[in-house]
Amino acid sequence: MAFYPPVTIANIIQKIDYQTLLLPAIQREFVWKNDEIELLFDSLMRDYPIGSLLLWKVNGENKQSHRYYSILKKFREKYKTHCEEVNTMTVPDFEAVLDGQQRLTALYLGLKGSYAYKKPRVHWVNNEYALPTRKLYLHITEYAPQDDTADTVSDDDGRLYNFKFLSAEDLESLDAEEWFEVGDILGLQGTYKLNAYIKENEWEDNEFINETLSKLHDMIHVTPTMNYYLEADPDYHKALNIFIRVNSGGEKLDYSDLIMSTLIASWDHAREEVNNLIDEIWNSYEFEINKDLILRAYLLIFSDDIKFRVSNFSSQNAIEFEEHWDEVRECIVTAFELVRDFGYTEQSLTSKNAVLPIVYYLFKSGKVLNYTRKEVVYKDDWETIKKWFHAVLLHRIFGGQADAILKVIREPITQAINDNEALFPAQAIARRLSKTRKSITVDDEFIENLLLTRYEERYAFPILALLYPHLDYKNGDFHKDHIHPKSGFTKSKLKKVGITNNSDNPEWYYSDKDYYNGIVNLQMLDGNQNISKSDMSLSEWVASSSVDLSKQMIPDILELEKFEEFVDTRWEVLQEKLKSALTF
Repeated sequence: MAFYPPVTIANIIQKIDYQTLLLPAIQREFVWKNDEIELLFDSLMRDYPIGSLLLWKVNGENKQSHRYYSILKKFREKYKTHCEEVNTMTVPDFEAVLDGQQRLTALYLGLKGSYAYKKPRVHWVNNEYALPTRKLYLHITEYAPQDDTADTVSDDDGRLYNFKFLSAEDLESLDAEEWFEVGDILGLQGTYKLNAYIKENEWEDNEFINETLSKLHDMIHVTPTMNYYLEADPDYHKALNIFIRVNSGGEKLDYSDLIMSTLIASWDHAREEVNNLIDEIWNSYEFEINKDLILRAYLLIFSDDIKFRVSNFSSQNAIEFEEHWDEVRECIVTAFELVRDFGYTEQSLTSKNAVLPIVYYLFKSGKVLNYTRKEVVYKDDWETIKKWFHAVLLHRIFGGQADAILKVIREPITQAINDNEALFPAQAIARRLSKTRKSITVDDEFIENLLLTRYEERYAFPILALLYPHLDYKNGDFHKDHIHPKSGFTKSKLKKVGITNNSDNPEWYYSDKDYYNGIVNLQMLDGNQNISKSDMSLSEWVASSSVDLSKQMIPDILELEKFEEFVDTRWEVLQEKLKSALTF
């Protein structure tokens, strides 16, 4: 391995464009946030070191024996995060990045690419409204805004130069002439071009703009800031070992990235297949999964030892993974389809690990083919899994180390399949868990905590789904609803109906969110019912509709003035219903 003379950023960008600098399949996805890219450019402007690159010379057989990818050119959060594969048959000898991928991608996105991320408080939709395309700009008329209490201009938040990713809409709300699109500096190489540009914009007398643009120009075109080492040994496994060694201590590189690297050494398609599955689960069902979950599913199915460590992913394991990939993939897709049909969303699914026993069950039972569509054949199986799934999420058994609890659950599932049992073994799993610290048995304290769950909490959905199992969760036709409208619990509205500090009815019942905004005052309705109910008082809604109070578990105590009695009575009803629903 040799240390080479440093080169300029412009040289590096050119190598990326000419595809003489590529990424090996062992590399991970780009993970930097927009502000990290902005800070990288600020560091370069301030002459801070940004570390060396580690490259691997690729020629001969290595060009065709393995997969290589281009640096990511445009980033769209969730929708365009994968690098494109390069046909290296048409590419001359090139260098592959073993260390420095994140920095190189950040430089390219800032100078020639774009970075789109979701605006706050909007839904995930792949369009310019939700995820506007942003380019990197530099505020050239002043330094970055500073904390008034800072001693110097550069020592408060670590940022001196104000680099920002801005959309076209952002620019409209700013003085656009004060913001320079950073990528334009690539077309201004040389003092003559830069001075001509400054003159054209009548900035000759503005010392700050002159100094800032000159600094940016030299940073890109003149100063050789990119130090790198080049490994010339053609041995791919040596390159892999170097990659793992230099990255295993990195804060950002997670364990699954290292494991993926060992898999890719034996199965070139691993990265592409795993990424495609992650995309499919998001695009089809809007659940966000990652490599960890897929690799853990593999261990659960194929390995006696399911601890998440590199030694459990040998080259032989990788071959086995590849041979069974289509089946594993179908089981993962079907399991998430089933969970979506139960009514869960990314927000309400509190543990993705809870899906893995379903994946294992589908694979080992051989039921995966058209499982979610065979209503007559598998309806009882679905209902058993659904009840079990709600229960394990409410008991939060997958918190902490998931490996041990997954292994415990695997045992009764395996036994049930070996015994040719027709249904998912929920009772056997419950019995097995009762011998651990992750028991799913039910007591009064547990039920009380469930009933104190509030409307906005993620666990509200499985509680209400257990209480109202008859709704059409598969098609999303369900709404959480306040039985007594939440808007009726303001002090002014309570006063109108005579509920004050002097009332015989304890006011704290009306001010405690665990009551008026909790399960005891919540129900699940289908969409049409909820729309027609709107913000009507409970008594008005019952009078104007054909609601079945018994089915909705609503006591015939409808007046808001009797809310204390309503809470106490309904509490007992729900308590018994949940005990029954959660007992196996």
